[in-house]
Amino acid sequence: MVRNWRNSDEVKRYALNQNYITKEQQEAWFQSLQEKEDKYFVIYAKDEPIGLIWFNKCDETVETGFYIYDTTKQNSLTPYKIVSIFHEYLFNSKEFKTLTCKIMHDNQRAVRFNLSLGYKEIEIYEEYKSYTLKFDDYIKAVAKISKLLLKENE
Repeated sequence: MVRNWRNSDEVKRYALNQNYITKEQQEAWFQSLQEKEDKYFVIYAKDEPIGLIWFNKCDETVETGFYIYDTTKQNSLTPYKIVSIFHEYLFNSKEFKTLTCKIMHDNQRAVRFNLSLGYKEIEIYEEYKSYTLKFDDYIKAVAKISKLLLKENE
């Protein structure tokens, strides 16, 4: 399921590695995770798998990423809810000080989304930009969007 999502044109076009992932490559990658602190989680909404979220630990920082494969959830508040909970987990439970992410230049939806969560652009590379999120910036951003998230649940 996850490999099929990752190999779909919609997801692959925004991935840093846009090559087709074979079953053997996925199995080798999965085995490599046993030796790392990286974590990957399938995202569920109402018992249905809708996407993937992950973090890769690098000293005091952690690189994060996610995608929502279910197109009916992509333009909803669902991604905000998922990522907000994930950030809480990383900042509070894991006690990371800084989160980072890499976004392809043409993925403007992801850029807007991450900026709204408090990420700041830090470096520009040929194919992508790098962003960072500090805890204080995250708290300020969540304060702005939390009213919207709560209102949707009423």
